[in-house]
Amino acid sequence: MSRLRRVRALLGALLLAAPIAAVAAPESASANTYSVRWQLPPGQYGIGIDHVCGGRTGPTYEQYYEYPTSVYNVNPILPNPLSISAGCTLDLGRMEIYTNPGDGVYDPWGGGGAVALRIFGSTNVGLIPVPNPNDSGKLRGNLLSRANSANDRVRVDIFQISGQRLTSTGVAADAFSSSTSRGSQWQTGPLWNGEYIAVVTDTATGNVAQGFMTVNGDTVFDFDLDAVCFGIDACAWSGSVGQAAGAFHPLPPTRIADTRLGQGIKNGAVTPGDGRNGDPNYDLRVLSYDNHELQVTGVGGVPQAGVSAVLLNVTASGGATGGSLKVFPKPPNTDAFDHQSSFDAVPTSTQLYWRQGEDVPNLVLAKVGVGGKVRIANVSYGPVHVIADVVGWYDQGQPGQSGAGLFAMSPQRYLDTRNGIGGPRTPFAADATRDLQVAGTNQVPSNAVSVVGTLTGINPSSQTYATIWPSGTTRPNASVLNVTPADIRPNLVTVGPNARGQWSLYNERGTHDMLVDISGYYVNNAGGRVTAIDAVPLLDTIRGFRGAAFGHNETRALGVAGGSGIPADATAVLLNVSVLDGTASSYMTVFPAGATKPETSNLNWNVSNRRSNLVLVPVGPGGAVNLFNAFGQVHVAVEAVGWVR
Repeated sequence: MSRLRRVRALLGALLLAAPIAAVAAPESASANTYSVRWQLPPGQYGIGIDHVCGGRTGPTYEQYYEYPTSVYNVNPILPNPLSISAGCTLDLGRMEIYTNPGDGVYDPWGGGGAVALRIFGSTNVGLIPVPNPNDSGKLRGNLLSRANSANDRVRVDIFQISGQRLTSTGVAADAFSSSTSRGSQWQTGPLWNGEYIAVVTDTATGNVAQGFMTVNGDTVFDFDLDAVCFGIDACAWSGSVGQAAGAFHPLPPTRIADTRLGQGIKNGAVTPGDGRNGDPNYDLRVLSYDNHELQVTGVGGVPQAGVSAVLLNVTASGGATGGSLKVFPKPPNTDAFDHQSSFDAVPTSTQLYWRQGEDVPNLVLAKVGVGGKVRIANVSYGPVHVIADVVGWYDQGQPGQSGAGLFAMSPQRYLDTRNGIGGPRTPFAADATRDLQVAGTNQVPSNAVSVVGTLTGINPSSQTYATIWPSGTTRPNASVLNVTPADIRPNLVTVGPNARGQWSLYNERGTHDMLVDISGYYVNNAGGRVTAIDAVPLLDTIRGFRGAAFGHNETRALGVAGGSGIPADATAVLLNVSVLDGTASSYMTVFPAGATKPETSNLNWNVSNRRSNLVLVPVGPGGAVNLFNAFGQVHVAVEAVGWVR
């Protein structure tokens, strides 16, 4: 009976928090007594009676019966109608039916179902429907974890809050289930289709997630025990998970969001803010909430579970005003029933800046948040369209996950159309495609499955975009760079070469000079695991954090490993580097401390521009990297978003 007592206690606690389903109008009852009349289909049942005392302070367990009687039943057969004295000022009663209890052990794995009815005063509930395997669905799935999953590791308690069936007299019957896992599998007993509140407990770690799940027939949902909320969305969370050192899984560039077309992000262009809204109108709060969230797992080739981070090319387009965009993991709720309780302070990290009307991209290493989502904050005075193309994902380092390791190198120029490096000494023409050898040459091995480099567009004659993809394959509907006339703009790219080690590069309009500086590559089944982290500020000269603005022809060392959450033995770091309010057109090069400055660039900008770019750079002696500014004075902000080991 201990399991049944625990189920009823948990159900009662949730009942106090959840909206109460409509029930038939009850007869009047005294302050502490009521009666219940009912019918059940033929079968063996367990029946529990609970009371919620005055003030709705919590349920009190009263008694349990088997019905009809059995050799294990020490109680007399349950009278019908049943008159009950609550022993307290009664707020409501709850009647729970357990199907197929056998010898008193409720077994969801064996097909045992359960249903609860809320009783307000004396009630004739009529014929009670009960969930069974023949007319119901269930929830089931795998447990994903870096640690072994012993039997009973995960406990799932789940209670229906919408889609309930009604008794013959119109009383709502709430299906529920309580079960524990077996090995790496979990499942509920039979459940009716509808929405449920679930409480999932990892007994090995003490982590607890409380959130909403939907049943639609036989519904599969894998729990990632190494993720906050285990993958459940709109979830309250108690606990913590460690950092994941994951292998990379490249994908063909795939568009998962384009607010211009109503794809991926709801309600059109992303409005200012991060989605929080104190309007008393619930529908308006939901509109704001949905408008700032993007699902990044289960789309574009990314699995639903087992994902620590994704690599996205994010473009801000057509902003009504200038501004900046922040992309960060969706936080858990503090209250599962209040989605506005998920809004923490907005991170200081900025992924990209734009001027009014510009199309500006940046590659984003996005740590996955609650429900496999990221949140987007628009820091501006008007809406902006957001486009996102996924180019790969990082796993959790769990058993059976096999991907590619990342190897960083001191950057090296592979293409410069201004001087003939890597191809003709002429700009790209309109609608032109060229192939570029990026693997099996210089420092990149022929077995590289993806190559990492900075693509820079220089002074196109018209507004244009560039795309990179494996040579010999179909050009994707995805851009990696957007440039306007008389501008110079960089973006980090991660693209797989073809079997001959080649990329194809495409320019849409006008004439367009391009540079490619390679800074790393991925190799299957090798070291180089990537740990994505919440952005850690390392430098911000505009706020006076760790130094003043960079001067003309200045090189400055910046400590990155051995502090700020990055281990001393990290071989490389992933940094989001921003330049702000430069007094001259210039470029910045990031390279390992102790190395000779290469003739490459990570950021390029014109006077007064604000630019951001993701940078992959090996760590030099003492855990440091160098930053070099060529011309004028410029403010610089650097945030660590990941590291390699």
